Amino acid sequence: MMTHSQIKVFVTEALLLAIVSAALIIGGFLWSNERADKRLQREYRQKFGTVLPAESYTQLTGRVLNDFPEINSVYRGYDKDGTPIGYVFDMTVVMPSDKSTKLDFRIGIDFETSRVTGLMCEDPKIDRRLKYLESTLKGKQIPVAFRRADTTVSDNETYAPVEGLKDGIYYAQRLIDDRSKFVDYVEMEVKGGKITRVNWDAFNLDMTTEDRSYASLSGAYEISGLDWAVQSYNICHALLKLQDPDRLAMKSDGTTSIIDGVTCSIQCFVDLSKECINNSREGYTKDKYLAAINRIYTETMGSTPDADGVRNKAGYIAFSFEKTPEVYTIYDDSGSARGFRTVREIEAIMNGKSISNRLTPTPTPSPEATPDPQNDVRNAEKGAEDGYAKGSSEDEQTLTDSIDDLPMSEVATYIYPPSDSYVETRLAIRAFNTGYKFLKAYLNWRV
Repeated sequence: MMTHSQIKVFVTEALLLAIVSAALIIGGFLWSNERADKRLQREYRQKFGTVLPAESYTQLTGRVLNDFPEINSVYRGYDKDGTPIGYVFDMTVVMPSDKSTKLDFRIGIDFETSRVTGLMCEDPKIDRRLKYLESTLKGKQIPVAFRRADTTVSDNETYAPVEGLKDGIYYAQRLIDDRSKFVDYVEMEVKGGKITRVNWDAFNLDMTTEDRSYASLSGAYEISGLDWAVQSYNICHALLKLQDPDRLAMKSDGTTSIIDGVTCSIQCFVDLSKECINNSREGYTKDKYLAAINRIYTETMGSTPDADGVRNKAGYIAFSFEKTPEVYTIYDDSGSARGFRTVREIEAIMNGKSISNRLTPTPTPSPEATPDPQNDVRNAEKGAEDGYAKGSSEDEQTLTDSIDDLPMSEVATYIYPPSDSYVETRLAIRAFNTGYKFLKAYLNWRV
């Protein structure tokens, strides 16, 4: 039989053992949780760091999320001192006019200013195409809406279009490549006698290489300053405003000082834009131009582009005529080169004619634009959801009073609609505007 003293010692030892065991269990639990949390935060940083670099992230919860079915999850990011720096949204965004069209996005929004910190699409191919949009929007406030592509940047300045333009889609390219094997081209659309869309890019003679815009965004093609794709975007939209390449104020070294963010030479862009303008005056459409290049290649090389395997996926002939300068070079009486012929001039010579590409325009009524199925799709998408309204004519197209169910009075940033990735860009804009609406409800903003 245990004495009173023995019982006391036994109880004391049992209590101590229980306390130590509990401490070990709790300590192990906390240590395990700490490791799990560090591992989770490491995963968050890898996943969200591209759109909102932060030291740590916490997932937000609340009934307000039920009102935003496109939002999969929302996270708040913190710096190393625990101060909130922004929000990350994981979304699956649907185009209202076509429920089958949807993309998965991650976007970052600054905590204090509601400015864009980043954009990423889960589809790598789409993500590359949206990098120019991320560069354009980074640091800009949400919500966002489209500006008409043919609207001037400043409401106080308007520029008259060059005379004699005929509606349609026009195209011009260099017949030789640059030192990186890229062949520059410009595509231009004219509506109502005005330039309404311009795209400047370059395809490569190596058909496994991406176009220059994509190559610049992936880091494969580098120039000083902003990415080449962003500079191309800026110069194209400057031309939409100015309407005449001569107004781009190109200097003798091929650069311009009047367009923010453009440091590259614009000589090639100016030359090809002028060629497109002259083609428009003559009704020499893109289809005619590409057919002429096909003919020039066939008659020069004695074979077809398809037989020689030099036609790329986009349908362009990835070939440089550098070794046949007599095809495109203009020589003076002494045999010295004094200029280069355009494709239209070369074709005219093949037809036994001689023309000048430096035309004096004679104003003529512009015919109706040839229907463009792709553009019809874009116009169908431009409803109130896009901040557009279409009047009885293109000139009457004005902004409506809403976008994504947000009043236009709240829109903080306007961008131009892209020429080749309208749907993807529209979905990305919807993602930012949905994030804005969530934060407005979550934080009880009064705007």
